[in-house]
Amino acid sequence: MVPKFCSAFCFFILTLTCCFKSSAQQLDSVASNLYHHGLQNAESTLFVHFDKNIYSNNDQVWFTGYLLKTITNLNNYHTLYVSLVNNKDSTVVLQDKFLIDSGFSFGNLTLPDSLPGGSYRFVVSTNIKVKGEIDGEFIQPILIKSTTKNPLIANVSIFKSYDEQTKNGTALLKILTSDNRFVENAEIKYTIGRNKIMRSGSAKSSVIGELMIDFPADKIEPENNLLTISIKKDNQLRYIKYDLPIFKPKKYKVNFYPESGYLVNGLNGKVGFEVKDLENNVIKLRAVLYQGNNVIDTISSNTVGLGSFHIKPNIDKKYTIKLLTADQEEYWFELPEILKNGVTINAKDVVADNDLRVQLQSNINTKVYAIVHDYLNVSLQSEFDLKQMSIQNVKFNLDSVPIGLNTLTILDSSFKPVAERIFFAHYDQLNQLQILTDKEEYNTRDSVQLSLKVASGISASFQGLVSIACVQTNRFSTANNINIVDYSLLEKELVKLPVNPMGLKISDRDFLNDVLLIKGWRKYKWPLIKQNDLKNRISSAEVTGQILKGKKKPGEPITINAITQNTIHSVTSDDSGSFNIPFESLITTDKDQIWLNLGVKNPANYTLTINDPVNEIKKQLQKQHYETEITRSMIVIDHQNISAPGGINLKEVTIKGGQDNFTFVSNKCGDYVCPYNILNCPNHQFNSTNKPPIEGKSYSNGRGGTIVYGGCRDQGNKSNIYMLKGINLPKEFYVSDIKNKNEPINFATVYWNYQKQLNNEGEANVTFNTGDLTGSFKIIIQGVTRNGVVYGEKYISIKHP
Repeated sequence: MVPKFCSAFCFFILTLTCCFKSSAQQLDSVASNLYHHGLQNAESTLFVHFDKNIYSNNDQVWFTGYLLKTITNLNNYHTLYVSLVNNKDSTVVLQDKFLIDSGFSFGNLTLPDSLPGGSYRFVVSTNIKVKGEIDGEFIQPILIKSTTKNPLIANVSIFKSYDEQTKNGTALLKILTSDNRFVENAEIKYTIGRNKIMRSGSAKSSVIGELMIDFPADKIEPENNLLTISIKKDNQLRYIKYDLPIFKPKKYKVNFYPESGYLVNGLNGKVGFEVKDLENNVIKLRAVLYQGNNVIDTISSNTVGLGSFHIKPNIDKKYTIKLLTADQEEYWFELPEILKNGVTINAKDVVADNDLRVQLQSNINTKVYAIVHDYLNVSLQSEFDLKQMSIQNVKFNLDSVPIGLNTLTILDSSFKPVAERIFFAHYDQLNQLQILTDKEEYNTRDSVQLSLKVASGISASFQGLVSIACVQTNRFSTANNINIVDYSLLEKELVKLPVNPMGLKISDRDFLNDVLLIKGWRKYKWPLIKQNDLKNRISSAEVTGQILKGKKKPGEPITINAITQNTIHSVTSDDSGSFNIPFESLITTDKDQIWLNLGVKNPANYTLTINDPVNEIKKQLQKQHYETEITRSMIVIDHQNISAPGGINLKEVTIKGGQDNFTFVSNKCGDYVCPYNILNCPNHQFNSTNKPPIEGKSYSNGRGGTIVYGGCRDQGNKSNIYMLKGINLPKEFYVSDIKNKNEPINFATVYWNYQKQLNNEGEANVTFNTGDLTGSFKIIIQGVTRNGVVYGEKYISIKHP
């Protein structure tokens, strides 16, 4: 059964409040700055659990959305927007809307059969906007394995990187069909630049499907090196984006992160560093640290490109590192500027349980103030008199500090920040989810019984709600895995974290210490934030419209009817013809379509324009430049052969040759009957032997029962009818009848549960059936409890009996 929306379990939602008190009067201005910095950067925290991250081009997608933090009243959140974006060119290939109720959203999608294979991303957001932009955006990268041929295949390469006479470089565009034929006379438009266009042009492809595109090689920088190309041939349209090479670039990028924010003359400090190549791949390598011409240390980055070293800098010396690479070129990088006077923080371990221990040091005699905060509230404050070149050991008791990421900031006697360190508090209080199965190996069409148990280092209530997926292991890419614990406690604030080879990021203390040294480096931007009221920046994306009589405003209210399968909602415009459609009027289970018409005589005299937020979201997404971060030294090879719902093995990202294997046979409403007489059977959605159902006839529901088909209410293209995407309610996960031996059960997702309730002890039992597919399957369970978020996974094996 589809779970009911449950307001009783919205205990996990953290709503920002507009109150702050500082116990020390002299820190009021600091507290105010911190608070307004938090407001200025506040956004909702939305997490979406998708059933897997590798799909076929005609697959079912199941998801549960969790609204973990809000920036306005929870009741203002009502619509979840889901967009599927092609990473290659940022085109939006699919959009849909789903209802948000009490902080939860449930839904499913069917991926188009025409999708070419490759890298995509789901971009999910709510109806809330901040300063006119999408709020709380959640991104889930996915791979699509496809049986669909792409009629136009375009590739860009560099023909010449630099010409001494013209100062230009040349990019070569090649356009082929899927059967390797040249595409002649394709219409091509291109631009060079990102926010500011340096050059643009249009042309047609040659008889061998090529076009040379010149670019100003000596003026190409990371800010303007994007080549964007559109290709049109007959009714086919393709886009491609390509990063042009930087003129005489270094092959590597090295970023340095002094532990406290800055290097300080004469003080021992720790410096984190990160190594990447120009394609943003993280690099594992060794380097030599120099003071002037003298070697003082050998350092190295790890498998995720991170490293650190200790140094006691002298302001009169120059410090550089030289990368030790396999090629003959030398790559030198200079360390950041050294401050003449300052304060440093040294922490051996910033993954803390109930106390944080640090060392403070200054190269002059000074008074400092220490505050522990989360950029909204100050939890601890103290003051210290630091003596020149003397180490001050400090222990902070964290009883009053919230669990998760917090910041220790050191202020000078003028209450200006001089050093800062991020840390994780109450690590021992994190939830642990135990998943027990009745056995490790199962037969096909067998019963699986799960026992769930949540525990923590403290005594607490673990009552909560979780979503559950059991999916073929080969439907997961390690690089694209996102879980609710890492995301909500780390990645939402620290943004792109490297992939942890050990799996769950938050479970590895050493990994966390490396990450918090490098990814948590703020450099005290918060004192510069202007004080703006958050309320004035928040708005809601709603469906609006405009009615005109001829070319003029109607001058009187007009009724607009929103029609779903069983309901008619009426909305009245103002005298100018403007109107809003409340989200309640757009909720539908009828194939997500809403029909609108005008309640007027002679509707042909009127025109209706609808402004749907999905169109605005689409425009914003098409402008986004999405980058993936790859760990070169980490080889991620998931099982490459996956099965499409029709049972076809998909071995490559794009299949060359052959015909499309799926035909969708249905009536105008999308209803069909499969060869096993099952109405709308998801197992055989694209079977060429399907047939349209007949009104009044009985069909199997696929679960041992029957259903009488009520017919298709096709509106057609009638006058005064306008189509609009509705807000979807969740559909039931299809549970196959394992007793029906004639119907194959070949779903990669053998079980999906939108929402399972945990009792006060954090316990629950779950039972489901396996299908006909064999091999390794992964069970993923994640959600929320009264004691915070929770995640767990378990592997099982399925074999033929």
